[in-house]
Amino acid sequence: MPENKAARSQQPLRVLYLSRSYPNNVIPCLGLWVEGLVRHSVEFCESKVISPVPYCPPFPGLGQEYTRFRRVEQRRHSGGVEILHPRFLVPPGNRFHEFESLTYYMGVVRSADGLRRNFRFNLIHAHFSYPDGWVAARLGKRYGVPVIITEHAPWRPWMEAYPRVLRQARWAFNECAFHIGVSSIVRDEVAYFMGDSTKTRIIPCGVDDSIFTLPCAPQRPRKQILFAGAIRRIKGVDILLRAMRMLVDRGHQEKLVLVGDSYYRAYQRDYAQVRQMMLDLGLGQQVEFVGGKTQPELARHMQESAVLVLPSRKESLGMVLIEALACGTPVVATRCGGPEDIVNDQVGVLVPPEDPASLANAIEEVIDHRDHYEPKFLRDYALERFSWERITERYLDLYREAAAERNIQ
Repeated sequence: MPENKAARSQQPLRVLYLSRSYPNNVIPCLGLWVEGLVRHSVEFCESKVISPVPYCPPFPGLGQEYTRFRRVEQRRHSGGVEILHPRFLVPPGNRFHEFESLTYYMGVVRSADGLRRNFRFNLIHAHFSYPDGWVAARLGKRYGVPVIITEHAPWRPWMEAYPRVLRQARWAFNECAFHIGVSSIVRDEVAYFMGDSTKTRIIPCGVDDSIFTLPCAPQRPRKQILFAGAIRRIKGVDILLRAMRMLVDRGHQEKLVLVGDSYYRAYQRDYAQVRQMMLDLGLGQQVEFVGGKTQPELARHMQESAVLVLPSRKESLGMVLIEALACGTPVVATRCGGPEDIVNDQVGVLVPPEDPASLANAIEEVIDHRDHYEPKFLRDYALERFSWERITERYLDLYREAAAERNIQ
């Protein structure tokens, strides 16, 4: 029997979040930007999360990269939110990437049906257009609820390489109520394929201002340059090492600290190449790899650094830039997409990608004029634009609008 529309319009928001990227007991730092939104919205709406993980068959010889998923709890609670981690089959490699949406859907639909019996969610919010967004759009049609998709990654060039994936992403785009890009470059690259649309918005990820804070005590002169991120080619660590060689040759005494892991085999090859490059450049005493860190540990490194550097070849946003600013630390980044939405000459310096000399000059400029970057101003700048309170408020407005439009129909 159809629900009474007047009653539906007065219902509280009940949101089902769908995202492969979400923290779990094995990979606690996965998808923290999604968890942040869920955690900050629970005061205003009821929420549950479905975050599927790859099914790992009991075959011998599989590496830790795959077998670790067996240890992920299938159901847990965090911050008053129930989180389900159903399994789904992930075909090996990229050849069958276009079929991943089907196995994803088959893996989560039973969990969604089960939730629906006792939790009448009236909106689905998916993170990433494919496969999550496509699956969310299918579920939205199944239950008659609106769907919002947040895209965290630029679409070029990978959508051009997978035309069948693009067709599915286009269908999901047409079905959703709103399609959110986390930055201008993400929005613009989606528009390259989809055209201009009134349903597109830009809403960045938020920063946790309870973790990324100003130092509690006055800091001694900071003699540390910081990089934070996955150690992989697209992050441009090789360019940073070349810039570091130039700085050392100019007599700079600062140490470069690299915070980050390499989870996958392809990343591990990049990691090994970067470490070898460090040795080839004679930087063994000036560069330190400290591995992955928790958010509080990362915040401490930011508080202790003269500058955070993000030398990427391409970025959808660049959350570490926002986190560093919230800690009162200026930044240097490349004009590679997302950083242009964050960095201006009041908080740091932007340089061209693939340019070690420009990168070295920018780092030197910030270090030599560190007193031009007042920590409280940097923090205020970050929180005014990127605090979770502000980001959550923008999402809640869209949730209400999407739910109200569906109720009118």
